[in-house]
Amino acid sequence: MTRSPMAPVRSPGWFTDPLDERLIRYWDGRYWTFHTADRPKAAAPKPEPAEAPPPALRPDIAQAVSRVSGLLVGSRKEVNLLAAFLRPEERVLALTGAQGEGFGVLACTTQRLLFLFVGIVRKQVLEVDWNQAKAAVYNRSTKFLAVYTTRPSKRAIPAMAVRVNNVSDAHAIVNAAEAASAAPRLDIV
Repeated sequence: MTRSPMAPVRSPGWFTDPLDERLIRYWDGRYWTFHTADRPKAAAPKPEPAEAPPPALRPDIAQAVSRVSGLLVGSRKEVNLLAAFLRPEERVLALTGAQGEGFGVLACTTQRLLFLFVGIVRKQVLEVDWNQAKAAVYNRSTKFLAVYTTRPSKRAIPAMAVRVNNVSDAHAIVNAAEAASAAPRLDIV
């Protein structure tokens, strides 16, 4: 009895994202990770008449992306999908890369604070409208931005908590949130 040889195992590396051909995703040898990047342009691209160019970002989103001082590595897909999660009159004031269940994008809009992560298996959408928010706190030591719908205390549970590694981007989100909302009191500890 002869055994069939085992299928070759793919070594770790950057490969075309199975969900979005415009991106590459890192394969760690066993699983797809949350790390993505724009797919590099080929030296001599073949013209494909049937394929439409990728949609341009909305002007408010493009402007917010241009002001990000940290990296959006791992969040580019979410930035491209962000417009589909916005309400008709909603505008993006600031955004940054953030981490919830995975690396995604945290956007401060005229109506709410919105976190979006779209993974291979699942997605996470967290949002708190400004009329519900009572306070938002950014903790420099843990790098978590927590938004509360009740008065913050040791026992209060935040309605949203995401990790924002870049302090200057956290400040930009906090400043935009203060400008967009009259109710929340935002603190940096």
